Amino acid sequence: MDQRRWILLPPAIWISCVLLIQVLGGFAAPSSSEIPEQCPDGSQNCSRMFVNFDTSSQELHSTAMDWIKSQDRTSIADEGENSSHTVFRTKWMMFQDDFFLETGCTENGAWIQIHSESRLGVGDGGVNQNRIDALLEYLDSVEFEVDEC
Repeated sequence: MDQRRWILLPPAIWISCVLLIQVLGGFAAPSSSEIPEQCPDGSQNCSRMFVNFDTSSQELHSTAMDWIKSQDRTSIADEGENSSHTVFRTKWMMFQDDFFLETGCTENGAWIQIHSESRLGVGDGGVNQNRIDALLEYLDSVEFEVDEC
């Protein structure tokens, strides 16, 4: 009987940690679904990118949302015509990362601003930047129709 208790200890610890991360992540959630103005000073768990594309902002946003919906462990917290807030969860420990998109127009086409930030911890091991890079790689692979904004 004693051996069984020890076998159950690691899964019990893991479940307890995941539950604690979810509770603390809820307290650290952003107060609104608007894209933050910038990453916090000295942050090692936040990445931002601003890129231009030769298409309409609606098509750019729709294509980005298609990519988000194809990703595992995501939930869309808020989605508008040209902005969205999605929560990504990491593997194993299920850390919550906030992922914001915003698109708009210029005279040369559309722009997309991406902000990805971990709710908890000091660093993210490059997860947020990798997520942004994966989205941009996907967007670069799409052949957009040249539309005016």
